[in-house]
Amino acid sequence: MAGRALDGLAEDSLRAFLAWKEVSRAARRQLLQAWAEQLALVKDELARLVTQETGKPITLAQGEVARADATLRATHEALGTFGEEAVPYDLMAGADGCRASLRRFPLGPVLAITPFNFPVNLAMHKLAPAVGAGCSVLWKPCPQAPRTSRLLWESFEAARLQVQAPLRLVQLAPPDPSEAELLAQDPRVAAVSFTGSERVGRHLERLLAGKRLLLELGGNAAVVVDEGVDALRVAQHLAPAAVAGAGQSCSKAQRFYIHRNLWDAFAPAFVAAVKALPVGDPMDPATVVGPLIDEATAVRVDEGLDRAVAGGATVLLRGKRQGALLPPAILTNVPEEDPFVCEEVFSPLSVLVPVDSFEEGLERAAATRFGLRASAYSRDLRHLRLAEARLRAGGVLLNLPPTFRLDAAPFGGVAASGNAFEGPRWALEAFSEGRLIVEGPAL
Repeated sequence: MAGRALDGLAEDSLRAFLAWKEVSRAARRQLLQAWAEQLALVKDELARLVTQETGKPITLAQGEVARADATLRATHEALGTFGEEAVPYDLMAGADGCRASLRRFPLGPVLAITPFNFPVNLAMHKLAPAVGAGCSVLWKPCPQAPRTSRLLWESFEAARLQVQAPLRLVQLAPPDPSEAELLAQDPRVAAVSFTGSERVGRHLERLLAGKRLLLELGGNAAVVVDEGVDALRVAQHLAPAAVAGAGQSCSKAQRFYIHRNLWDAFAPAFVAAVKALPVGDPMDPATVVGPLIDEATAVRVDEGLDRAVAGGATVLLRGKRQGALLPPAILTNVPEEDPFVCEEVFSPLSVLVPVDSFEEGLERAAATRFGLRASAYSRDLRHLRLAEARLRAGGVLLNLPPTFRLDAAPFGGVAASGNAFEGPRWALEAFSEGRLIVEGPAL
């Protein structure tokens, strides 16, 4: 897209923002309600497109679309109490006769960049709060799911027309990364919200110094399993978190630190639980593990398995790759410097590690530059409190898998995993700015 066309996109977004920021919260909620109604009309087609374009199993795709509806409705609900907070100046010395409130005002045009693994719900987590906060949006969706993104945008457009919201309130930005960079740097764009790789996120940090940048980056989720838990139940609990959707989730369970006293029961139970999850055709409602996003990715992971085995890893489970379909793999005795341990794998691969104590498991789980999600399973309340303190992550899940997420709740990471929380209420804050309004007595 030529520079003049990009300039037009940014200018149109600014004009839409200037009109939209003046409307009431009630009008914004009306648009979100209309969008929910339009989304319901296309939900089956959206799920089908997600599966066709990304290979996500159809049952998981249907679940994603349902979650997007929940995200949209949660934004509608959060907007009902968002925007103004009383500040008790009447309790503060020296403020006699003053009234004060902290009010939120829309930030400006937002560039939203979303990934392929949840092309509907992760987009909704940016689009709905941005529009609800009073912003316009330039949306750069993933290039892997163009029809999915187009249909989601068309459902918004139908809602916009229904309530007569400003033209070009949400625009589709070009998929080319270099053009997205130019938009990100445009002074008319007030904020950039990016979900994707750590590498790209760090590049944006360098590129956009001084601009509001919201990052949700990669993960390397660890699970610490204490002695005394029911090995079979915990293994069955964790298996989908490790491999569902081919493990293409930033919060997937990747590293498992198992108390040595539980190892002989847990390791075979986990292998059996993973093997029991159906692998194959993503259009089959029974399938849990479908293909990776493309064959090149599957080849890269498969070659990584060969590398790990050559480096001394022991295979507990591995299947033969067929094109982009890579069956789940489970390894142990993997060197700590191996990328399967210290990087994000984004595939149906798990690494099991025996440890001599729960405390050792926590220490090794925390030995990562990532900080998105971490889990701990124990029947000892003291150990669970210890996990809260020692697992540095945006989400610490106790007796729950790291993939557990409610869309109305905060979600985000620390360290190399990001710098902000999403979730409707928190995103509304991210796409707005606060002003303390103080009114003194009449003179």
